[in-house]
Amino acid sequence: MKMNGKITGETDDLIGLSIIDNNNEEHVLDVRKTDGEITAHDQDAYPYQAAKQSSNEAVHLEQTHTYAKYYVQRERGYPTLEPRLTPEWIAHALGAVFALDFDEFAEYFGEYAHQYHSSLRPTIDPIVEVPENAGGGIVFRADVFLGLDFQEYLDNPEEMDPLDHVEGITDDYDLVTALREMVTERLDEGTDPIEEVSAVDVLYQTKGPGGTVDEETVGERSHTQDRPADAQLQMTPPQTTLDNDLSTEIIQGLVLHHLTCQVRDAYLRLGIEPPEPFRILGQGLYEQTIRYQHADMYEPYHLTDAEIEGYRQPGFNTGAIESGALTGPSQAKTLTGLIKRALFGG
Repeated sequence: MKMNGKITGETDDLIGLSIIDNNNEEHVLDVRKTDGEITAHDQDAYPYQAAKQSSNEAVHLEQTHTYAKYYVQRERGYPTLEPRLTPEWIAHALGAVFALDFDEFAEYFGEYAHQYHSSLRPTIDPIVEVPENAGGGIVFRADVFLGLDFQEYLDNPEEMDPLDHVEGITDDYDLVTALREMVTERLDEGTDPIEEVSAVDVLYQTKGPGGTVDEETVGERSHTQDRPADAQLQMTPPQTTLDNDLSTEIIQGLVLHHLTCQVRDAYLRLGIEPPEPFRILGQGLYEQTIRYQHADMYEPYHLTDAEIEGYRQPGFNTGAIESGALTGPSQAKTLTGLIKRALFGG
């Protein structure tokens, strides 16, 4: 899986590109510098009308658009791809979340944790009520704003590339530890790794006329920021119930796993194989999960029990859980294993 790009021209407003996709087909595009809008796209390989595209053809076109925005961002430093969809920046969010101690995590993510608990324990009233007509595709969303400046990354993406900090790591705990160290080194003195987490909203699907599937939203992701979110949580409620609340440690671990999967998804959206540290299975970006379910060119990366060469399932040291050896935060390396056992039956 490899995309290639080349800048072919530039005006005051636009960057011209030639992109070769994973089918070895050429695309000629113009990308607007200020917001990444694709203002022109010429290619001969796929139908332009969505109704005439196969699911795989639609994916190739989406990958091309996303890669074009990413390429301009990396090469010229323009904000052409959202921070929350930039794989290297999501990795910064991952490190920032792990940089919080348990009390700080509860302070910033308490409402989100409450909403998640409400899906696990029917006796807990949710912050945002899921409508009775929700037919599936339920996603709890919250925007996350970091104490880091995305513009610094745009100015020097190579210097702030997280891959320099995590190369060769395939242990979940070691991965987030390395990213935490990367983030804390860059924080100004007295600056928290997380600046704000928005209120929660719920995305859900309903069946429309003729069997169509519509997406609806209830609640508002209200916040005080005047900038794009650095990351967005998009966790789905698990298909299980528990007798007790999950600990703050486990909720933090769930968020870390979810963001790791988002890094994976952000690379796959570009048509790029994720770097080895982020080849993990589980649910990440919602729209990408939909693609995994409907485009056969993708493997089922969202399934924690899938068998995909080179990709690891979440969790390890489950024997320590079964034996009762997991006693608290000092056993942090077994955190993902506990999550898997409690929520996914691993």
